[in-house]
Amino acid sequence: MRAVRNTAEGIVVAQVDDPELTADSTSITVRSSSICGSDIHLLQFGALPFTLGHEFAGLTADGKAVAVDPNVPCGTCDQCDSGFGHRCRTATHRILGIGADGGMADSVAVRKSALIELPPTLRIEDACLVEPLGVATHGMRQAQLVGGERVAVVGAGSIGLAAVAAARPRASEVGLAARHRHQQIAGERLGAHDATGEYDVVIECAGTTSALERATELCRPGGLVLFLSTLWDPVPIPGFTAMAKELGFRWSFTYGKHEHGCDLQDAAQLLANNSEIATTLVTHRFPLADAKEAFRVANDRAAGAIKVVIEP
Repeated sequence: MRAVRNTAEGIVVAQVDDPELTADSTSITVRSSSICGSDIHLLQFGALPFTLGHEFAGLTADGKAVAVDPNVPCGTCDQCDSGFGHRCRTATHRILGIGADGGMADSVAVRKSALIELPPTLRIEDACLVEPLGVATHGMRQAQLVGGERVAVVGAGSIGLAAVAAARPRASEVGLAARHRHQQIAGERLGAHDATGEYDVVIECAGTTSALERATELCRPGGLVLFLSTLWDPVPIPGFTAMAKELGFRWSFTYGKHEHGCDLQDAAQLLANNSEIATTLVTHRFPLADAKEAFRVANDRAAGAIKVVIEP
């Protein structure tokens, strides 16, 4: 079968063996897989021995449409035992598309327990967005929004715009600080406006020093700055401003379960309820054979790319 790999020559569509199944896994025929900023970051490490892609959806052998939780927790550490499998102490090297074969392929083996059944009104071509939107829905839980808060989002890539979509049903208003005009327009389609004034909660979605400085400026005294970004390098906190405002800082990592279900199922329902999310986030679609071009486009945010989808 075909699979997207990063080699010494860059992105290629390689011929690889069909996925091997265990008693606990099943094969998914992939129908959509989207490129994350983390995928682009992984390219810096050179040749990788696994298939890329942790945002994907497809069909089970009996034709059921599903999205997939790419995390593979050990199930035995203290975090797993406490119901926080997304914080598993040993899972990083097993996450599909990050340390093990992912979903940018014709098919992929996944844990049966990782399947997220899709609402009937959610198109499978858009269901690769369940994973990034799950990051945002988990972030809203971490922010402990009760309803009526003023929320700002700094950074308007796919995670930032997903945060806008996830915050909008709860917040009294959502402000957005975007780098590019097309990102601001996308945020406005999802119900955000240009961020001005002070906010109860500010969600940092860019992972840069300037973004954190902006988030700290926008946060009201006693407010909360929530990190949804992936911080690959140390980022200094603007100490005096944060101190003078007595700001709180909180991190959010991937997605998990809660007393009423799980963040990924919530994300799937949010996507089904609001088709504008997918039409706004997905700016480009490519066949699997054109994966190299898909990655080139995804890496050029200034040219208009937000979320690039690969469809086998």
